[in-house]
Amino acid sequence: MPSIIQLTAHAVGTVLKSLVARLPPGGRSWLARTLMEDRFSEPSKAMAAFCEQAIHAWKNRQYVVEHNGEAALLPRLRPFNPSVLIDVGANLGDWTLAARKALPDATVHAFEIAETTAAELVRVIAPVADRVVVNVQGLGDREGEIALFLTPQNNTAASTVRDAAAFSMTDQNLGPVVESSGQITTGDLYMQRAGLTHIDMLKVDVEGAEFAVLRGFHDAFARGAIDLVQFEYGALNLTTREFLADYYAFFDALGYEVGKLYPEGVAFKPYEIVDEDFIGPNYIACRRARPDLIAALRCPPLRMPK
Repeated sequence: MPSIIQLTAHAVGTVLKSLVARLPPGGRSWLARTLMEDRFSEPSKAMAAFCEQAIHAWKNRQYVVEHNGEAALLPRLRPFNPSVLIDVGANLGDWTLAARKALPDATVHAFEIAETTAAELVRVIAPVADRVVVNVQGLGDREGEIALFLTPQNNTAASTVRDAAAFSMTDQNLGPVVESSGQITTGDLYMQRAGLTHIDMLKVDVEGAEFAVLRGFHDAFARGAIDLVQFEYGALNLTTREFLADYYAFFDALGYEVGKLYPEGVAFKPYEIVDEDFIGPNYIACRRARPDLIAALRCPPLRMPK
């Protein structure tokens, strides 16, 4: 049964839709300007804040895997019998746990570079540990030791990119950045050592170091050994100067379709400059050679009414 909030939201939406439909050309712009005319008044500020939250909700600025489409995507893969999933930047295992629940026959290879976080990850995934391989290291475009930037206050903002870590600390109002170190290897080397010839899905969430991880799978991409890639994009990319356009160009050259992830599916579409909104959070790249996967995951792209 719908809640009072849901019923109220539906009623407000219905009234607003009816009102906007009756406005003449240019009427919506006029109405918005009129409502915001006294931009420093409390009602105007409240309206602006609400509208911003509404846009973020509509565009899926949501980082909880159960709500933002990450968990919803995984059961759609079940008919394709995936067997190998890679979780780079596993943190405390939210995605790994969702993957094990949705795809119980698949094995997740989880990577967490921060030792204390990796220890907690092992504890969290203990009930499903039979099909999870925890690697206390990261992935990148080379092998060896690398500087790691983090704060003891939070385990989600660790990064091998100093500026990205500093951005996350400021954005989340956390303490100062502390420099440590960790070990990385490349995806290609890991696949060789683990005896992996194919990856059904590669999930990458490494706080600004995504392209280094992707470059480390150079050989795997070249031979078409990775079907799906999930990567994060958002305000942090303003710091790294690696934009959505760069991801589209990277994956297009490799023969992938790219789309934003929503709870309803993946909105595969060509890149447009208006997509560069830094709202995030996740995008999916799928090999064009797998039209069956693309069809199973696809949902319509969002279009703002004109």
